[in-house]
Amino acid sequence: MRPFGRHLHNQIIVPLVVASVVVAIVAMAIAVALVGRIIQSWIDQSVEAVIANTHSRLEEASTDLLRSIKMAAEDSRLVEAAQSRDVQTLSGILVLLNQSIEADNLMLLDEDGAVIAATGRLQLMPGVLPLGGTDRDWVVLSMSHPILIRMGQSYTLTALEPVKGPDGRTYTLALSAIVDDEFVRRISEGSGAIVGVYDNAGHSVAVRTTNTPEGSVAAAALRRPDPAVTEAFAGIDEGTTVPLATADGTFRLKADRISFKDDPTGSMAYLVAALPTTVAEQTRRTTTNLIFMWSALAVLILLGLNWWVARRVSEPLVQLSDSVGRVAEGDFTAKVSFHGTNEITRLADNFNTMTDSLRERSESLTKKVLELATLYEMSRALGSTLDLETLLDSVLDSAMRIFNVELGYVTLRDRESGQLAVRSLRGSLAARPDEAAVRASMSEWVVREGRPLIFNPPRAGEEPNGRVDSVSGALAALCVPLVSNDGTIGAITVGSRDAQHRFTSDDVRLLATIANHVTIAIGNIELFSTLQDAYLATVRALAAAVDAKDPYTRGHSDRVARYAVSIGESMALAPEQRTALEMAAYLHDIGKIGISEEILLKPGKLSDEEMGQMRHHPLIGANILKPIAFPWPIAPVVRHHHEHFDGRGYPAGLKGEEIPLLARVLTVADAYEAMVSDRPYRRGRSEEDAILELRRCSGTHFDPRVVDAFIHVIAESAETASLTVTPHTDAPGPEEASAVFVAVCDGMFSSFRRLGGPRLAANLEQDINATFAEQGLPYALTAGHLVHDGDADVSDIEQLEQMRRAMAAIAEFIERTSGASLVSHFYVEAVEALPERMRRQADHLGLLH
Repeated sequence: MRPFGRHLHNQIIVPLVVASVVVAIVAMAIAVALVGRIIQSWIDQSVEAVIANTHSRLEEASTDLLRSIKMAAEDSRLVEAAQSRDVQTLSGILVLLNQSIEADNLMLLDEDGAVIAATGRLQLMPGVLPLGGTDRDWVVLSMSHPILIRMGQSYTLTALEPVKGPDGRTYTLALSAIVDDEFVRRISEGSGAIVGVYDNAGHSVAVRTTNTPEGSVAAAALRRPDPAVTEAFAGIDEGTTVPLATADGTFRLKADRISFKDDPTGSMAYLVAALPTTVAEQTRRTTTNLIFMWSALAVLILLGLNWWVARRVSEPLVQLSDSVGRVAEGDFTAKVSFHGTNEITRLADNFNTMTDSLRERSESLTKKVLELATLYEMSRALGSTLDLETLLDSVLDSAMRIFNVELGYVTLRDRESGQLAVRSLRGSLAARPDEAAVRASMSEWVVREGRPLIFNPPRAGEEPNGRVDSVSGALAALCVPLVSNDGTIGAITVGSRDAQHRFTSDDVRLLATIANHVTIAIGNIELFSTLQDAYLATVRALAAAVDAKDPYTRGHSDRVARYAVSIGESMALAPEQRTALEMAAYLHDIGKIGISEEILLKPGKLSDEEMGQMRHHPLIGANILKPIAFPWPIAPVVRHHHEHFDGRGYPAGLKGEEIPLLARVLTVADAYEAMVSDRPYRRGRSEEDAILELRRCSGTHFDPRVVDAFIHVIAESAETASLTVTPHTDAPGPEEASAVFVAVCDGMFSSFRRLGGPRLAANLEQDINATFAEQGLPYALTAGHLVHDGDADVSDIEQLEQMRRAMAAIAEFIERTSGASLVSHFYVEAVEALPERMRRQADHLGLLH
């Protein structure tokens, strides 16, 4: 029985028409139902999100209130004034505290709950009982959390804190935030909903509205309140939402209770949020209409398409099957079989004749896809690391996998010496090859000639050629150069010990493609390294400028940076973290730029007010660094490097793991350096005393892990120092003294060029050369290099005097251009870059007085 007929045309079009109509009807019904549910669910979730977000912000406000009142209650001036019960002084102190806290009201109550002194918007007179009642046991219990209470005509969020009064009595400090429209606006900022707060009796306290006509109408409904609000109160326990209809639009309401955990006073209020649903309803109607319209259009299109496809497919198939049948007549190697009476059966028989050809092409394509996939993975790996050794190892592994070989290595040419060296090696039975093996390898020829090279072993019957790569021992090898804009910088080689392996010209093109990717990645790594060096030079210059403001802390940032990096290495921090830590250490005191020199250079102990100003310098430093696009997170480390592990530090009072790890490391390094260094008002402690102090404050001021790591570093340094013998420094001869002088000058010019740029460096050269000529000094600057072109027949004393005069002239011009602090900084950088003996000779010569 054939319900759709024998012809392929009917067998295609009839089922497609029926299926299209049924699917369209079912899809429309499901889509309309889903859209309605999705929009309703989205509205309810949005209202719940508004309630949750407002709750969270209210909790934050209460936490800030508790923190503020605790700080205020611990103020020594307030405690002294309370014990003396000097009302006038108390009033003045409350005003100052309230200005710093920025609360709505601050007052001090006696043991009976009467106002002693108050300041703020509530305007409570002395003697008034704002908390009400005589049983004040609940007041004491409420001092660990805020309460919701009505004071006078205002509803407030109030925090209480005990203050020691005279004769052993305990007073109460009350800090209040008035719950008004502005307060509700702050805790519901950005929600897009109308939010109202009600007291425990359900009376409206404050309502936050939106700047729309429908928002004003909804706000009026919440203030009345509307019966929908009462219904929302009733549905709090079930967590339901209720509708609110007004003349200007519809809303969805949800109510929830406001209470604080373990509150013995039972203070409670209600929170109601109203979210407009007008746009959602319009969206639902529009979406439903669009669904119907597009569904009808889709059905019409499908009907036409079905007819067209049936006509276009069935007729060509008849002709195609006849043609293929004639071409394939007599071929009975069928591999695909269909049962039926239509033309597809004969087409399937003819299709089987093409499978062998397709199989060969499939194998070729599979190989190409594997190569492309491996190249893609390699490209991702190239962009995921800035470590050269890791990069080369990853690329070499990928290349060996693509070519299915077991040997490979990468060579790079040193930019200074021009010598070729193996940087990555895989599969070699021997250790890292020596220079002779590298010079005899095929990579040496490829780098020299700048062309690829193939070694293929002789085929069967051919005479052995004896060619073996000296580095890898490969019988079959392929090597291509790594070519950049600066020329050939190295080569990549893959090979095999299998005498049957062969490399082709396609392999050359593929490995050359890999080499191009590697060259670009190497250039990126070198560029990043150069950028990082420039960052470090700039940061060191900034640190020198900060240290120059206080002569007693000169070099402080350098020493802190050394300590911090040593701790980071001991704790096995990642390279990026150690770099960020070093940068932050150099810049951690940059905020002292905003501190008065009278405070920085004060020889005695700072007053509370002066100490308060000093405590601003982490925030000042973080704000200075915030706009700078460092590639490392430096600003948070500078901001929090004076936080204490127990939460008693500043500026944010962070505790434990809340403090960034790098800031905890910097805190220990900074504290140790400050303890062992001399100050105008004290002598520095010994290392032993400083270590004891670190141990004593471990767990309170400092992270115990960081302290242990630093003490381990100091112990290792002490052990190394005990084994180090300082060599005797002989007086340098004339040639050695001249070499030291030229090296120091070249190092200073190099540092100046990195900071000031080529144009400023060229101007400096001209000015210095003119001064050398005026003073008759036998030196000249050429392209940043100092050249001695004077008479060699001068005494050692005269030569040393000429060097010092030349150094004085150089220092004078650098100071005039960049500041005095950078002169010594550039000099120290240049000396530290010298070998050990030349550093000692530079110290012996005393070139820079």
